[in-house]
Amino acid sequence: MLGGMTQEDLIRDAFANQAEWCAQLGSPFTARLLAGFGRCLDRSTGCGRKVLDWPGPPDALGDAVPLRLAGALHAMVRRGRLPELAGLYPPNALPSVDLIAEAAMAALDDVDADIMTWLDHPPQTNEVARSAVLYPGLMVVAAETALPISLYELGASAGLNLLLDRYAYCLGDVSLGEAGSPVVLSPNWAGDLPVVSKPQIIDRRGCDRNPLDVTNQSHRERLIAYVWPDQAERLCRVEAAIEVAMQQPPLVDAGDAADWVEDVIDIEPEPGVVRVLFHSIAFQYFPEPAQHRIATRMQTAGQGARAEAPLAWLAFEQFEDQGPRLTLQLWPHGNERILAYADAHVRIVHWSG
Repeated sequence: MLGGMTQEDLIRDAFANQAEWCAQLGSPFTARLLAGFGRCLDRSTGCGRKVLDWPGPPDALGDAVPLRLAGALHAMVRRGRLPELAGLYPPNALPSVDLIAEAAMAALDDVDADIMTWLDHPPQTNEVARSAVLYPGLMVVAAETALPISLYELGASAGLNLLLDRYAYCLGDVSLGEAGSPVVLSPNWAGDLPVVSKPQIIDRRGCDRNPLDVTNQSHRERLIAYVWPDQAERLCRVEAAIEVAMQQPPLVDAGDAADWVEDVIDIEPEPGVVRVLFHSIAFQYFPEPAQHRIATRMQTAGQGARAEAPLAWLAFEQFEDQGPRLTLQLWPHGNERILAYADAHVRIVHWSG
């Protein structure tokens, strides 16, 4: 018990808080679904018992239990398993909290075993829109180093953002990236553009504790199911990015983030290339000791960087209560710069770099 709250109280509170975040991020359907579950979920089904008796931290910074359940139900609807519930899902009219809660509770009986299995896996998202702020960050690195890039991503999931040079961008009134790409990213852009310098990526590799493989149908299903069902643009975008990735799947290693950084970012400089470590809305989920080890490794490797062998750390992460921001450290100087501010789904970018 924490502050007079039982574990079940914390779980129901996590559903309410996640519902508020979904509403703020433009998903009223998911907001109502999770609000309804938070009020009505009971122990009449196995998955209900599993959720309400969840032993770990249920919130978004912990085990993200509400998003596990929402993703599981979305997957069942997409499989055609729940036709009556599907009648309330987008693109149909937005149901009330009471109506979606009643229908969702009834649906749990029909897919109880499937959802219990799904709940064992943490949410696996790959927000491709974040490439719209990461790619300009790489443009800064390319312009300031004039070197090809070896790209390393933490929390890569299926590695879709490792392929950011294979997407097209409309940033302000400027078109960038790969013309004709099925993935076109066009956030509302405020501020000057960085110097246009096309990044030349000669190597790319990612790490995730539970990486997804775009060539595996069940993994593709998981990537899509965790996109909120009333956000059609995001659904189309991730499906298009998966198609791009399937042509040449990125390498994503399974492992601990700190161990991996210490393995792939050598202390010795690498002449003729700029090594870039990047991540987006991932670092906050790493344990503090892992964060410290990663920072220590980058600082140590940065001390040996030279103009012909630079090192960069590009991070799009939540900053206190000010929302996500894009920062860059580029050694041999290594001073941290704020390049941009954006929301988590990169609908709006305020470039300041």
